[in-house]
Amino acid sequence: MRASSLHRGHAVVAVLSLTETISFGVLFYGFTVFLRPMQDEFGWTRAQVAGAFSVALLAQAAAGVLVGRLLDRHGPRVVMTAGSVAATAGTLLWSRVGGLIELYLLWAALGAVMATVLYEPAFATVTAWFSTGRRSALTTVTLVAGFASTIFLPLETWLIEVLGWRDAVVALAVLLGVTTVPLHAVVLRRAPTSTDAVHPGDGDLAATVPGAPPDGPRAIVRSRAFRSLTVAFACSAFVSSSLVVHQVPLLVDVGYSAALAATATGVLGAMQVPGRVLFTPLLRWAPRPVVTVAVFVALAAGSALLAVGTSPVLVWTFVVLYGMARGLGTLLRATLVGELFGVRHYGTVSGVLAAWTTTAVAAGPIVTGVLHDRAGGYEAALWLLVALGVVAVVAAARVEPGRLRRHGASVPAIAEGET
Repeated sequence: MRASSLHRGHAVVAVLSLTETISFGVLFYGFTVFLRPMQDEFGWTRAQVAGAFSVALLAQAAAGVLVGRLLDRHGPRVVMTAGSVAATAGTLLWSRVGGLIELYLLWAALGAVMATVLYEPAFATVTAWFSTGRRSALTTVTLVAGFASTIFLPLETWLIEVLGWRDAVVALAVLLGVTTVPLHAVVLRRAPTSTDAVHPGDGDLAATVPGAPPDGPRAIVRSRAFRSLTVAFACSAFVSSSLVVHQVPLLVDVGYSAALAATATGVLGAMQVPGRVLFTPLLRWAPRPVVTVAVFVALAAGSALLAVGTSPVLVWTFVVLYGMARGLGTLLRATLVGELFGVRHYGTVSGVLAAWTTTAVAAGPIVTGVLHDRAGGYEAALWLLVALGVVAVVAAARVEPGRLRRHGASVPAIAEGET
């Protein structure tokens, strides 16, 4: 990779670190801050307002596959710039919403737009630019964007207090437009494909495993390795979203104060940062299949702690363990697709994976809430989450079973690349 291309790749990482932070802060984390002001103005129930965001997540999942194909075909500049323009326009329209149906339709559109500007297209862009140093580049983007909630939740709360919720949304739309649109339009471009490009993937499955899936997105997504990866991440996404949404009411139900429960939830989010810092060193110390399984074991163990009990020791151990494992899991998802299947069809393949995981994210809180209401508590729901965590571990062990066995682990035999 020539110096000019290396400089451009680092500029792409810097820009995406900033724009992902802003996009997540406005489009993803912002909804929770504006939920109560909208409820107070319109008199809607909490479930009615929150349902709009669930619709957005489902729309994001549905749009993910198409967005991935567009990224592979047209590159990030067109897709992410157009997405930023649409996100700005949609956020402005949010400030003028006047009815529940309007809110749902608008957030369905914004959900589809989120598929063009959040992590999946950013990961696809960075993966295409880097092979050597790819993990470090992805870590940089997620480390910076990991502070989106820390920055934007207080900012949005202050804006609502000063301006009211509608004008606060307008201010966020302006911020979104003046930063993300020009940065995506000017800096983002396709990665070089000649000798200027970084060498192809760090140990791609397609290049290193006998009997690996044929080159092509359809063959990849039908492969046993990809299906196992999808099951693992979808199960963990279901568990993660359920715990994020229900952690505060769960802790309050068992006697913790609302302030302490909220603090624990905030600390869990912050613990993702040290988890992401550890990602690259872990992959230096241990083989990739071992790290993959270990991350899902940590996620399952974390959810099991809450199922076992809610003493302070168990709760804070859960916060630290699960938070760090979530941080590791984000980077694991970003890197595994490129490292296992190559970068040529990364957008399409990661879009399919994102469709399943985002659907699981949307479904998790709803299913957990229904189980809570029927059982009169969270015990049954928590054990369901533990069971799904175990399924995720088994599926993760089946992604690269041959390599895992060579490092001393025993997993059910599967022919790598079998469809």
